Amino acid sequence: MAIIKKIRSIFKRIIEFLSPSNKLPAIARKLVAAFVVVFLVTLHVLYLTGDVPPLYLIAYLLFYVGCGVIFSVLLVGLLKLLRCIPSAYQVAVIFSYLASFYFFHLPTNYGWLLILSIVILPVFVLTGLYQWKKGDLFPLKNPKRILWFSILLISSVALVSGGIILLGQGSKPQTAINYKWKGSLPVALNLPDPSARGQYKPYFLSYGSGKDKWRKEFADRVTIKTSSVDGSRLLTSWTGISGKLRTLYFGCDEKSLPMNALVWYPREKKEKLPLVMIIHGNHLGQQASDPGYAFLGELLASRGYMVVSVDENFLNLSLTDLDVFGGGLKNENAARAWLLLKHLELLRNWNKTPGNIFYNRLDMNKIAIIGHSRGGEAVTHAAAFNKLGHYPDDAREKFDFNFNIGAVVAIAPVDGQYKPGGTLTVAKDVNFFVIHGALDMDMQTYGGLTTMKRIQFSPGFNGFKAGLYLSGANHGQFNSVWGRRDGTGPGINKFNLKQLMDEKEQQKILSIYVSSFLESTINGNEGYKPLFMDARFGRNWLPKKIYLNQFEPAKKTVLADFDEDIDVNTSTINGGRITTSGLRQWKEQQNKFLWGIQVTKAVYLGWDSLKHQSGFFSLTLASPLSLSGKMLSFSLAANKENTDGHAKPTDFTIILEDSEKHKLSFPLSSCSTLQPQIAKNLGKFSFFNDYPNSEAVPDFFYFDIAKFLNAETKFQLNSLKKIKFIFNKTRSGDIILDDLSLIDQP
Repeated sequence: MAIIKKIRSIFKRIIEFLSPSNKLPAIARKLVAAFVVVFLVTLHVLYLTGDVPPLYLIAYLLFYVGCGVIFSVLLVGLLKLLRCIPSAYQVAVIFSYLASFYFFHLPTNYGWLLILSIVILPVFVLTGLYQWKKGDLFPLKNPKRILWFSILLISSVALVSGGIILLGQGSKPQTAINYKWKGSLPVALNLPDPSARGQYKPYFLSYGSGKDKWRKEFADRVTIKTSSVDGSRLLTSWTGISGKLRTLYFGCDEKSLPMNALVWYPREKKEKLPLVMIIHGNHLGQQASDPGYAFLGELLASRGYMVVSVDENFLNLSLTDLDVFGGGLKNENAARAWLLLKHLELLRNWNKTPGNIFYNRLDMNKIAIIGHSRGGEAVTHAAAFNKLGHYPDDAREKFDFNFNIGAVVAIAPVDGQYKPGGTLTVAKDVNFFVIHGALDMDMQTYGGLTTMKRIQFSPGFNGFKAGLYLSGANHGQFNSVWGRRDGTGPGINKFNLKQLMDEKEQQKILSIYVSSFLESTINGNEGYKPLFMDARFGRNWLPKKIYLNQFEPAKKTVLADFDEDIDVNTSTINGGRITTSGLRQWKEQQNKFLWGIQVTKAVYLGWDSLKHQSGFFSLTLASPLSLSGKMLSFSLAANKENTDGHAKPTDFTIILEDSEKHKLSFPLSSCSTLQPQIAKNLGKFSFFNDYPNSEAVPDFFYFDIAKFLNAETKFQLNSLKKIKFIFNKTRSGDIILDDLSLIDQP
């Protein structure tokens, strides 16, 4: 204690020596302030003279000098206030501030409010109560007591009301008008609801290591025991103290990854079972994610599939990840994909092993893989790895998979979390479907659309890729374990959860689309295929929400996708010529989503019919094309941000011209008007939003030209020469046009 007192005494003398005397004349501090002001003004004048008007420069300098004086006065007042606060409270303030930002990684636009709510306001309340207890509050006989009473009252009200706002669910926003369902509707599919239970009773079992520390279904309750696999070449970040703690908790390391999974299957079905594999994404590893797809497992098993939900929780974010010691796993999505393929390898072996419960029961020619979040990206990696002989980032790891994967489903996927060889993954010759919620509070941008656009088809492949952007859906409700909160920290409290659709509705939509996709791609029942062109075909089953569809068949004739060059007059099809007139905007560029994600090049068109009555965009073909058995199709997105959900739909006239100059005219709305961007309104207040309120998600438009023909029409269906869009129905508009094509009728 004596040593501590001596050290304190030395520091005190040093500070006193360095500090100016309290007896300095008042003019001293004025001279210091004047010197600083003159110095800074001189620097600004030297650098800005000649570039900035003198009056503006003077106003600029006076403004900042005034702000500096006000800030200084407030800072001095705060320091005086701190002297009134007991030291224990001061420690609590500093600790709470550091703890809040360190442990919860609060975003800047939200953290200050949380600090105000849970740190500063309680300090004011406690200090006011402290003054009251000391007898320095009542009676209110001087300005200081009145001030502290006001602080106590205001802080108490602010703390309670702020707590109610932060911890509440938010408020239900005004419902956006669903213009797509108000216009011309296609004939609804006359098919059974694909989300209805099938003819088989689903049975359940689990397979795994038989020695899991935390889950009995992978310990003494397993039906089949499995051996671990070595993933060390794909998990190079399982290191340090965090890695050791991860091993301690999960009972495995990167060299001994367990092969655990939950299985639903129809035991009574006599035919071989198509195989559906599901992998979850990155959630808190201490909260098992794989049971969250039981609703899908039971549904698909009742319809004749074997469904396997793979346990990869030991690769997830974990309470054992200590940021100060390097954090958790990084770039682990390659391992997620590889582990999924190792499970398929295991099932393939069981299918060939007499005595195994699945001996000769699986149809290995019918395989679908489904992933959610990081798992949604991992299934695309798996589809690519499936055809490789080596791991791209360490070729010592040999691959020998070559499964017949016919369908890939990505649920709210990330994109680019892992880049094989430093590049984005491109999968080839697989049917692909991605679904994403507009109110996703985790993956706040439609990143899976970029994955879809990169899927490549060989000339002989007969399949399709499709996407669905869904209003009212979040990230977590696609998994019944994750639920309404797309996160585990207090940062989730900034989001308006009250606007989310019901979890059962969201899971029903997912079930309809997954079941229909598997019917179309695995079982060859193409009756459900129109659902992926237009959700309104399924309106007898689907909840009435806003759906934006994206659809690209493998077989199509691309007229203009605007990726061929930087010349705005050329088209993708050889010899095509693009012309416009009377437009406010005409340019070709990347359609960028939030987070800087680039989807594809497209043409941006804007018009204002008050200034230009005949604004148009046209494509003239070098040689006539036949529309017999074909549909004209393209994707459109509204290019103006819809901040409040009140934007109006867009319509215009489409004119086709044949080689004899006979014309056929019909409106865009004969398919549908263009739905405005889906406003997100993620935060409870607008300043809680980290990103713009909506993004330009495209919708798919298609036209069966033969249906517009009648006895009076001279237009020749097999001689299309020109396509023209005349912007004469909506007074002004801004659109993004892409993928102008001819496709086969479904």
